[in-house]
Amino acid sequence: MSNATDGVYEANPDAYARHSRHNSGQHSRGRKPRHTVRNVIVTILLLLLVLAGVAGFMGYKLYREAQEVKAHEQRAMTLLSSVQNVDQLQDSQAIASILPQLQSETSSAKKITDGRLWKIASSLPVYGDDITTVRGMASAVDSLSTEALPKLSETLTTMLSSKLSSGDGNVNLQPIVDAQQGFNAANTSLQSELKTLKALPEPHLSQIQEPYDLAVQQFTSVSDKIDQVNSLIQVLPKFLGQNGSRNYLIVAQTTSEARSSGGLIGSLGTFTADNGSITIGSFHPNTEFINIGGGNANADEENVFKAPLDLAFDIRDLASFPDFSRTATTVNSVWQRSAYASTTDGVMMIDPVFVQEMIKLGGNVSLPNGQQLTGDNTAEFLLNGIYKTVPVAQQDAYFEYAASTAMNNIFSNMTAKKMISMAQSFTNLASQRHLYLYSFHKDDAASFQGAGLAKETPSSETEPEVGIYLNQNNPSKLDWYLHRNTTITRNSCNADGSQSYHVEFTANNTITQSDLATGNSYILGGVNGIGSAGTSVEKILFYAPLGGSISNFTVSGNAEKPDQASMNGKKLWTSVATIAPGKSVTYAYDVNTSSKATTDLKLDQTPMGWTDQGVTYDTKACAIK
Repeated sequence: MSNATDGVYEANPDAYARHSRHNSGQHSRGRKPRHTVRNVIVTILLLLLVLAGVAGFMGYKLYREAQEVKAHEQRAMTLLSSVQNVDQLQDSQAIASILPQLQSETSSAKKITDGRLWKIASSLPVYGDDITTVRGMASAVDSLSTEALPKLSETLTTMLSSKLSSGDGNVNLQPIVDAQQGFNAANTSLQSELKTLKALPEPHLSQIQEPYDLAVQQFTSVSDKIDQVNSLIQVLPKFLGQNGSRNYLIVAQTTSEARSSGGLIGSLGTFTADNGSITIGSFHPNTEFINIGGGNANADEENVFKAPLDLAFDIRDLASFPDFSRTATTVNSVWQRSAYASTTDGVMMIDPVFVQEMIKLGGNVSLPNGQQLTGDNTAEFLLNGIYKTVPVAQQDAYFEYAASTAMNNIFSNMTAKKMISMAQSFTNLASQRHLYLYSFHKDDAASFQGAGLAKETPSSETEPEVGIYLNQNNPSKLDWYLHRNTTITRNSCNADGSQSYHVEFTANNTITQSDLATGNSYILGGVNGIGSAGTSVEKILFYAPLGGSISNFTVSGNAEKPDQASMNGKKLWTSVATIAPGKSVTYAYDVNTSSKATTDLKLDQTPMGWTDQGVTYDTKACAIK
């Protein structure tokens, strides 16, 4: 039987001869035999060849398994896409129908990535991170399919089969209460897995980056929708008097005359709920509260809003505060000094866009004059058309009728499907400042303002926002015509964890020559010496992200360069923009977030008369980790 060196000697006879002499004892004492060195070298080379072969086999096996994992995950993502829309959750079988195949795909992917080969590969330099990310993706999606979604499916099926309307105009709260624990458990699991998924190493290989980005996108979409539904399910029983009768002030405001948190306050009403029984009281126009006087602002606020229009801070101006907590407390103060004083448990502030969305869910509303308000035309009528066709003395009555009828239609015939649609609507409207729900009860506060249903100025270092708030100083209804667009571009992700952005904000006065020619002074303004008819004069407040900064302001158009100010312990920048018909102003500036930021920078702004916020985000420069 030949040994490992036979092939070498057959090819080299001289070497064989030397080998024979060495075996005869003719080598010198103390000298290391040359054939031993060569044998070692040959052995090492052969071992390297074997290892290369093994590595090649392992690499091929890993590649083949990676293709299998990719196929499983792609099929899983396709299945998950069917439950990314809140409307799809209205079908009790939406989740149940995909679970068997989804679980098969995710468990297969997880079984492969839990293998020994993948564990070894994840410890390799550099590209081991890619393997770790794939393994983490497989684990997160498998947890979603085996833990969160089955619990959610079971809860949804039970709730959707329950009757939420008692037939007498009341809401049956018990099925909603029964669903709270299941929704909260599923939501907690989802948010935890999403956090784990986002914390995985950033892939180096494009073949992994693409499915990873898709997984994060799909996971985020599903978790956001479930979080929306969960938020309403947690708050609705409290809002509707599960723990005893609740009395809320309803504040009706018009964004056609902008104030930081929305618009000029037009009327106050009441909303009473007791264990699902709802009563909407009469609305009272702001003229009944103006004579109560102001005195609701502190020195900082008085200074910020002193010019060009010196706000009186009577009921009309109490949405000028960008922190809704200030609006809620000052409005309640006015109410308690009025002829209608009563116990209040919280404040609900709404605008015509909110009314439009409720009409979209609850059905059209016929006004006393025969006009039909729909889910498409309500905001335009209440923010613009009403000022052209309805006498001033009747305008508040029209808003009251539209708002109370829309809300009665929603709550008097409540179904689980309608409630799920409300969840998405309420969350979106609150995030855009068309709706505020604020409670004076400590036990309820976490589910109201604590759940983001009553916006404040930027207040989170981890979820950064930049604030832009407008206040019309030419008394008018010109903000219906003021269209705003903002571009937020991420420039860098910095070593300390902060991010740098560039923001460009443009406001354009779109009023037509026709409206200028036919409009009345109530719409066009120009009667108090601050701006001519049709010219929007805006006092604009700029806020940096909490723990971050704003710098390098530039301005184009007829506007002041912003100056620093302070209000309620927070720094801000203020400017006055005078925007004539057909003209625009643009503010550009740089923003740095806190080093604790974990999400992309978002814009918080005064609401407009529609749900499109006019914001473009460009974050392709880098990814937050």
